[in-house]
Amino acid sequence: MQLTQVRSRLFRNIVDSGDVDIAPDVTALVGKNESGKTALLSAIYRFHPAYPEHSFTLGQDYPRWRKVKDRRSGQINEAKPITCTFALDDEDLQAVADALGPDVVKGRSYSRTIPYEGQHRVSLQVDEGAALENLYNDEEVLPALRSVLGTRSIAAALEEASGLEATDESDYACEDIELFTSAARQRLDDSSSAWERAVHILREREPKFFYFSNYQNLPGRIALRHLNGQEEEPGASSMQTARALLELASTTTGALSVDDFEERKAELEAVSNDITQQVFEYWKQNPDLSVEIDLDKATVEQPNRQQAVASHLEIRVRDRRHGFTNNFSARSTGFQWFFSFLAAFSAFENYPHGVVVLLDEPGLSLHGRAQADFLRFINERLAPVAQVIYTTHSPFMVETARLDRVRIVEDRGPETGAVVTDEVLSVTDDSLFPLQAALGYDIAQNLFVGPDNLLVEGTSDYTYLTLISDFLKEAGRTHLDARWRILPAGGATNIPAFVALIGTSLQATVLIDSTPAGVAKLKTLTNKGLLSPKRLLLTDAFSDGVKDSDIEDLFSPGDYIKLYNAAFGTKIKVSDLNGSDRIIARITRATGVPFTEHGRPADALLRKRDTLLPGLSETTMSRFEQLFTAINSTLA
Repeated sequence: MQLTQVRSRLFRNIVDSGDVDIAPDVTALVGKNESGKTALLSAIYRFHPAYPEHSFTLGQDYPRWRKVKDRRSGQINEAKPITCTFALDDEDLQAVADALGPDVVKGRSYSRTIPYEGQHRVSLQVDEGAALENLYNDEEVLPALRSVLGTRSIAAALEEASGLEATDESDYACEDIELFTSAARQRLDDSSSAWERAVHILREREPKFFYFSNYQNLPGRIALRHLNGQEEEPGASSMQTARALLELASTTTGALSVDDFEERKAELEAVSNDITQQVFEYWKQNPDLSVEIDLDKATVEQPNRQQAVASHLEIRVRDRRHGFTNNFSARSTGFQWFFSFLAAFSAFENYPHGVVVLLDEPGLSLHGRAQADFLRFINERLAPVAQVIYTTHSPFMVETARLDRVRIVEDRGPETGAVVTDEVLSVTDDSLFPLQAALGYDIAQNLFVGPDNLLVEGTSDYTYLTLISDFLKEAGRTHLDARWRILPAGGATNIPAFVALIGTSLQATVLIDSTPAGVAKLKTLTNKGLLSPKRLLLTDAFSDGVKDSDIEDLFSPGDYIKLYNAAFGTKIKVSDLNGSDRIIARITRATGVPFTEHGRPADALLRKRDTLLPGLSETTMSRFEQLFTAINSTLA
């Protein structure tokens, strides 16, 4: 069962988040402070928490500026703070089939809504008639009895059977009725219908939601009597995180505190080495650190003697660079968080029905490079075994190569509340700043790696070139050379500054729309010797005669209209377009609205690449191949 969509309504500062698509591996909720990221994550967590937590309460969680008005109108009774939708896998369908027979569940969608008060609401398509037919066949119910009991549902047939008696004229006996009744009740298992039985089965198979916060950080000194105390749900406290740490190292407090010195020391060193290896596979900020687990002993009065017994587990960190050890709690906050999370999560890695990891501003206390290390940890360690949803406003926690994972969270005021959108290339307000900063950082990191920089105007150019090049490469056709780094400059006016920043030692090729203003600025650079004329490529050369073209004119009109309709939900046809000039100008005339949102069709291609890319025409592909050939020819 995989989480595919969430929706929160009337919870804290959320009026209606809208349907939020969840990626199969990692989803990043990006937005500024107080935008509603934490509220959404909290609502998701309460759907099926991994450890005890208070439920939704009207008094604390309902939007307070609406509470009186909505109570008066009755809307407060219909509030739905969280709905989660899942895609059922083959094992889920088989679990239902094992109880009710095949083909009972229709489709693969399952969703559950939790209200503030009252019953949970489940959406699941179940064929009651198919469940009854499976029961008839499995129990070999006589045709005559089937005819009397009907074909509607097990529950209806059971009700019919309760008042049914066999007669001398009937082709079935009382025993046949009793056998059917017993089998039907056993199959429903105290449920009122096949639908309810299927829901019970699937609810047991829902993944757990694991939320990690700072109060679960490991302490540096742990009393063994607490570790051996009452078990808690994993992740519920710092003590349970400590238990998870020992499980991560496949050891116990008993093994760590045996009386024999050599045996005890060997176990402590083995645990220390194992944990060090796991932690420092991802923590690259200080390679001279290592973790050491040790025991502290206390003197206990025994009859006629005193005895030293193990009392505390000490987590220490050795700093080989400076030649000392100190307690784990004395290390940086970022290191403590990273180490503690690794330990706490390990308790869930093998949960039988999966886990959704929820992280609120993970690594906030980490340095920018350490945040990049944590992103690698998410991708390599977490994502293969769990879905991950995290919130952030840090540009270092945004992967510019995976913008399809990003959802922007914005608070649009009391009437609208916090909303979520995945159209990351078209959002223009403050919420987009982390993405802009991430792109800027990515550009800065790549500018001086090597000489092969391809400068383009914006992120839409980057999206088109990257996606279509990758698609052509898979098809064995002409594509961009792997040495190119595509750098969006944020507009033609920024490209001269980029070229000047790079200088003549690092050559750059520039691809620019053929509008006169942009061309004039760059031709000035060629006149000054900062840019070779061969390295200035205009889209006019590849758009089959469209004057003053944009990169959008490399698409055939039919192909670009598909992207436009997918982005804006319109139904424009090629026949609606007049003229042979730029496609954007033709769309503007057809709609009567100036077209300025270049990013949205590119975003549509990014999000729906699996369906849109294969549908692109040979005309479009050939034009991009010609462009890629020209770009590659400028390589040194």
